Amino acid sequence: MVVLGLHPRALVCGDGVLLKTSMPRYLQWLPVVLLLGCLDAFSPAGAVPFTPHAVYRSWWTEIERCAGLSGAYDRVEWYEVPGASYSCPAYEGRCDGWWRSPHSIYMAQSQLYDRRVAEHEMLHDLLQRGDHPAVFQACGV
Repeated sequence: MVVLGLHPRALVCGDGVLLKTSMPRYLQWLPVVLLLGCLDAFSPAGAVPFTPHAVYRSWWTEIERCAGLSGAYDRVEWYEVPGASYSCPAYEGRCDGWWRSPHSIYMAQSQLYDRRVAEHEMLHDLLQRGDHPAVFQACGV
């Protein structure tokens, strides 16, 4: 309850005890700043979750076999990004697909059924690394 004539940050409890909040004004914005920090600043603009076509699971199996690796397909979170390509969040240039640790894959809308792009990003997830070791070339992705 706020009582007229008192400082706007003064509060009166139900038992009549006067309390004055002493939080400095600059700290009042702290919760908002912290909340904004939770937003994914590295996601490509317009990215929305999507459920990949069933063929993705067979592509996953093929890239596992080629690379000699295994991983849980269902842990991957898939995102569709509008357009034929998009501005890469991690570096200068354009992307058709992009893997983000630990298990997020972003695909340009026009590339959703491009096996090579999908397997390339799947291989990043299986390897858990963003660079391109020789296995990418060996598997043709």
